[in-house]
Amino acid sequence: MIQKIYSSIAVIILTCASAQAQNGCTDPYATNYNSSATNNDGSCIYATTIYSPPLKCTLPNAAVESSGMEWTDGGMWTHNDSGNPNFIMKIDTATGAILKTVYIDNFPNVDWEDISADNDFIYIAETGNNKGTRKDLKVLKIAKKDITSADTVHLNAVAINLSYSDQKSFISSSKHNFDCESIVAIDDSIYLFTKDRGDFRTRVYRVSKTPGTYVLDSLSGYNVNGLICGADYNPTSKEIVLVGYNGTGKSFLWFLNNFKNHDFFSGNKRRIELDYAKDWQTEGITYINDKHLFMSSEAVSGYPASVFTIDKTWGYATSVIEEKKSGYYQVYPNPVSNFLEINNNETTTVFYRVSNTMGQAMASGTLVKGNNTLKMEHLSTGLYFVHLHTEDGLEHTTRIWKL
Repeated sequence: MIQKIYSSIAVIILTCASAQAQNGCTDPYATNYNSSATNNDGSCIYATTIYSPPLKCTLPNAAVESSGMEWTDGGMWTHNDSGNPNFIMKIDTATGAILKTVYIDNFPNVDWEDISADNDFIYIAETGNNKGTRKDLKVLKIAKKDITSADTVHLNAVAINLSYSDQKSFISSSKHNFDCESIVAIDDSIYLFTKDRGDFRTRVYRVSKTPGTYVLDSLSGYNVNGLICGADYNPTSKEIVLVGYNGTGKSFLWFLNNFKNHDFFSGNKRRIELDYAKDWQTEGITYINDKHLFMSSEAVSGYPASVFTIDKTWGYATSVIEEKKSGYYQVYPNPVSNFLEINNNETTTVFYRVSNTMGQAMASGTLVKGNNTLKMEHLSTGLYFVHLHTEDGLEHTTRIWKL
């Protein structure tokens, strides 16, 4: 009798353990969401999502490259990269004006690529390594208490010197995997995300915040299909964001969350494609809060360095652009000045909505079969979306630029 009781208990324990350990995708916004899963295994798959960040402000010539960004203590900091003066700048995000300039007197700007912070210190990634030849990589650590209220501040930093244990060659190359342009400060460590020019992956290294000299081993890696040039960590949501661009210059974001310890690629990995109607080169990114971020682009192709706003609420709701019936509509001209023409070949009722990059409806109505003319002269210059959908739910979305 006692043996039967023990056997029953063992069966119950094994059954419970099996239920508790059911693996799968636990994100309800993923296409393969498993409502029965109790343990997220990093298998979530997401529909293609395209987002156009609205412009927040342009930056002055002193911040022409805005290589890294960090929001800390209610203010945004940025800096330039290789060959520029050795200072970081506090920026007014409403106007783009420089509020404070902090010079790091004891270190030149060989190639500053990113910036991060914790409660007491700011960290500057002196880790840019375009050709893979550098042997003087370091993270500069400056104390916030040394930043006085003056508009211009001079101070000294201490160095966290580092090298990679798996880098054996220092011969100049444009296809190496030992550039690093992204760091985040988490707890007692700094994590570096590489910009792998050889295979379009990224690898993660970890170094102590304590000044010294370290040889780093790679912790993990992931095929990001592009070049990572900025990163940030949100301690509240425990999420990491990466920003980068692919071989043709198209920019993207990766959101990493629900990971285990410092294995950042063990959890959910969602890629967001960034869409804009001009050339840009994304550089830095920083969380403002759980749902909003700032992203920078350096000056390029006649456009000034700029700061853009990322509204993360779109990324986990209804921002997927579907073009299932593009053959039924023609939308022109693009760019458009005053009047937009829509040729509708659909036999059922078609509704239209014109929205801005924040998702706000600027116009809406119903199309007739054949040619339709929409007035656009009241819209400001910028990017808009024309959404067309039928009563049966099929949707077509076209991105247009208003002159």
